[in-house]
Amino acid sequence: MRTILLLLLSYYTLLALTPEEIQKVRQEMVASLDINGSSKKTISTIVNSSFNLHAYKENYVLPLGYHYDGTYLNNGTHDSKSLETEFQVSIRYDFSSNLLGLGEIYSFGYTQRSWWQVYAQSAFFRESNYQPEFFIKIPTYNTFLKHTPIKGFKLSTIHQSNGRGGDYERSWNRLDLSTYIQYKNLITELELWYRTPDASDYNPQLLDYLGYGKLKFMVPYDKHLFKLSLQSNPAHHKSAVEFTYSYPLPAREENDLFLYIKTFNGYGESLIDYNRNVNKISIGVSISR
Repeated sequence: MRTILLLLLSYYTLLALTPEEIQKVRQEMVASLDINGSSKKTISTIVNSSFNLHAYKENYVLPLGYHYDGTYLNNGTHDSKSLETEFQVSIRYDFSSNLLGLGEIYSFGYTQRSWWQVYAQSAFFRESNYQPEFFIKIPTYNTFLKHTPIKGFKLSTIHQSNGRGGDYERSWNRLDLSTYIQYKNLITELELWYRTPDASDYNPQLLDYLGYGKLKFMVPYDKHLFKLSLQSNPAHHKSAVEFTYSYPLPAREENDLFLYIKTFNGYGESLIDYNRNVNKISIGVSISR
């Protein structure tokens, strides 16, 4: 109950302040300090700095995530409940661009996704997945493909793990190629990956369940945003489907806080569950789409 109250309090705090009001509060905080000259300017850069970080993938908190068919892998001495909280933090840093004259952007990205058993007696983190990556996005408007539906490519090198060690360790490294295609309001991403060899293979059957790629569809309709993600390994009869829906909350005029609904059915929701079938529906809010 205490956790739910804290989440609600955070939500209403976000609703209460606009970005302009938040900036004003920051300025007043700096002005109130009994410091003069360049020292105050130094403090101002700390308070106001965004470090040139940007949202990468969706950033969300889903207080209500219900696994309605089956059970989770028990976490050592903890028994996992069907109801839990899920959140994701995803940022990127663009450090260079246009070195090849193609308008390409070079970036570092980091995504962390956690599944938190808030409603269990000890409120433990059932699983967290960490994904640092380096990637290059290459648009096609400066190439011979500029008049085609192909709008861009992304080349990535990615590490993903849960950092747990021992019997519960799950990790892999991969090279990734994404192709972006647009037809009217439909944006399609075809993502293909190649798993690179690991010194220690904690999950040799991973690709049997995750396959060798993913197909994503995104449809913006007015203020609504629909996303569908499909992945499969037909040879092993394993697949997964993820659907998300988001819509700006009416109390926010800046369109920076969204209702977020997600469903997942299949294998690979998390690394610890890559070989377990999970059927789940979750609801909460996101601050990026």
